[in-house]
Amino acid sequence: MPTAKPIEERPTPGPADIRLRAAFLVSGIGDWIYRLAIPVLVLKITGSATSTALAYAIEFIPYIVIGLFAGVIADRFDRRRVMILCDLSSAVLALAVTALATLDRPPLAAIYLCAFLLACVRPFYFPAFQGFLVDVVPERRLARVNSWTQTVDSALGFIGPVAGITAVAALGVPVSALVNALSFGASALLITAIATTPAPAPAAGPTTAARIAKDFADGLRALRTMRAVLWGTVLMALSNLAAWTVEGSLFYLVLEVEEKPKVVLGLVLGAQGLGAVVGGVLAPRLTDRYRLGPLLAFGMGLSGATMVLPALVPTWWAVLVAWGVEGVATSLVIVSWFTARQKVVPSEVIGRVVSVSRAAAYATIPLGAVLGGRLVSGASPTRTLFVCAAVVQAVVFLGTAFSPVVRIDPGPGAAPNGSDSGADSGDGAAETDAVEAG
Repeated sequence: MPTAKPIEERPTPGPADIRLRAAFLVSGIGDWIYRLAIPVLVLKITGSATSTALAYAIEFIPYIVIGLFAGVIADRFDRRRVMILCDLSSAVLALAVTALATLDRPPLAAIYLCAFLLACVRPFYFPAFQGFLVDVVPERRLARVNSWTQTVDSALGFIGPVAGITAVAALGVPVSALVNALSFGASALLITAIATTPAPAPAAGPTTAARIAKDFADGLRALRTMRAVLWGTVLMALSNLAAWTVEGSLFYLVLEVEEKPKVVLGLVLGAQGLGAVVGGVLAPRLTDRYRLGPLLAFGMGLSGATMVLPALVPTWWAVLVAWGVEGVATSLVIVSWFTARQKVVPSEVIGRVVSVSRAAAYATIPLGAVLGGRLVSGASPTRTLFVCAAVVQAVVFLGTAFSPVVRIDPGPGAAPNGSDSGADSGDGAAETDAVEAG
């Protein structure tokens, strides 16, 4: 079990904390509406499964390309204004979808364009949100806020598809898109109402393409100087590879290999969502009691252990149990990693670090999905799939337990961003590295 630490008094949330949470919730609900409304509209127009799937999958593309550089924007400009601009841009695009949906024959290209532009907004929002969270939430409350956002995100992933498609079916696409626009507007108002202390001075120099490229390069150099964060970024990407090797093939595995009805697939996915909610609830209690590095290693190990059960007993109920516990482990890992990263990464570069980490994690999703598809096409697909995923996750666990990641949390009384967080301490520049590193 992770190493225990002194239990601190539970701090109470302030007005900025509450408004930021409310904005996250409202915006998250709006995200699920547009994720489902646009594919439904495309299906109505084309009747094509391929066109509909493309409308749903298009949202992942910007995270891999645009997401790499979006963090530079979050670090160069006022993060609250970036978030407000993102919400207002999303509201305008949702209104455009509303107008298109009222046409008898809306142009498909325009719908795809709106979907793509909406997807391009979110990579800018996420690093700005992470940096703004650090700016307005006291450090002692970071773990609880991260746990809350992970719980809400998991709950929306659990009920969002059902609630979202019900809303679209009951209200129709035009009204659903209008509700979506209003949700983004409400989120912008909530963020506007958050009072903040003066933010750190933005990076100097004009905002040109060359300057953005230089800031991005500076962020990568900073990331390389802090070993704990760099190791964590690589290990999180590998963990995502292991998870999506399974998750990308669950539909085929349950419906075709196991030949089970769709309700069983729903139970498996629902178990993961429910597990993630449970993990999000447990995470703040564990982060209060244990250090973040060992807790992160424990979560990685638990994730690998869950994949052993279906490898030993390749049945649908073993997959259901394993994927439910995997949801718990995922929430524990996410909360521990986000909190540790927010504690050791300085505010002025956190946007770049978050965007690079997120892009690395998203880049392994298609690789994992392709690998899983190849594995389930061979002999003993369930056992083969989970054995391979368990092996990769075991490597991730060992990498976490025996790398600087396990020491990423300096603990109570230690200097912020000190050498215990994983930066090299023998070259006389450790303190500078800790400040510069992403």
